[in-house]
Amino acid sequence: MPSNKLTTIALLFFSSCQLNVAQAFLPSWLPGVVPTSPDLNRYTAEVTSSTFDCRLNIGLPGHGAVFPINDFQFRLCKGAGTDEERVALPGSDGPRPHLSSGPHRISTLTEGSYITMEGAKVVPLMKGAWELIWRADSQCGFLICGFNLERDVRRNENGAVLPKGNIYVTFPVWSKNGLKDEQLIKKNVEAMYKQYENEVEDQLKKYNEENNLLKKAMHFRNAVQADVDKDNLSAHLREDVPNNDDVVEIGPCLQLVKTGTIWAKMGSFKSNTHTLLGSAVVRTSDGVRA
Repeated sequence: MPSNKLTTIALLFFSSCQLNVAQAFLPSWLPGVVPTSPDLNRYTAEVTSSTFDCRLNIGLPGHGAVFPINDFQFRLCKGAGTDEERVALPGSDGPRPHLSSGPHRISTLTEGSYITMEGAKVVPLMKGAWELIWRADSQCGFLICGFNLERDVRRNENGAVLPKGNIYVTFPVWSKNGLKDEQLIKKNVEAMYKQYENEVEDQLKKYNEENNLLKKAMHFRNAVQADVDKDNLSAHLREDVPNNDDVVEIGPCLQLVKTGTIWAKMGSFKSNTHTLLGSAVVRTSDGVRA
């Protein structure tokens, strides 16, 4: 799948999950509003020790040049370290820490780099930490990796910028069985949507070919009804559900979406406001290794 399409899917997924993320970070004084997945500890153990090989695409499609930071490799380690050694995380350091696995260290194996007229320059992302967030009754959770950048990074004066401060990379993570179930639902809905599309075209064709006014009215009514049914179904097309080519295995029971989002957060995690900076792509089919 072309990278632009993967980026679009990632941004659509990020947008569609805003409500879920907002629910995950509701004030902690609302007891029982968002319970934790009973599988959170098991899922956390599955992803621990995974090694990532990522490309960070800084900038958004349609908003000027996008520049890549290549060969950023890191490992998800076990254990938090001290607060001074890591960045704050939206789950464990936010208003609803019970939804988080808790903070864990990230070990940088290879610093990412980008190419300029002067040659390759590295991007020192420091104080890495990660967490897994998973609420009950959800087929999908979020792997959030946080880093700190001490200076702005840009490839050219007028290009996209990776701003200094705390930077976060989020990848959706699906349970394998849950993804299969959602893909089946998606397939059935897409088939129904296509059926309504064909019905609209068929009824309009009959309308144009028919000379009898009563029959023309009937075909027009049928076309309108099929179009209404198609529009009603469009809200359930589930573009956030990835295809098998869009995911990579990250544990015996888990699959990670290979395209994630890069974002920054200013201020408290209690507000659900983010600055979207670009996309992160696990570069190869074996880009996540246990």
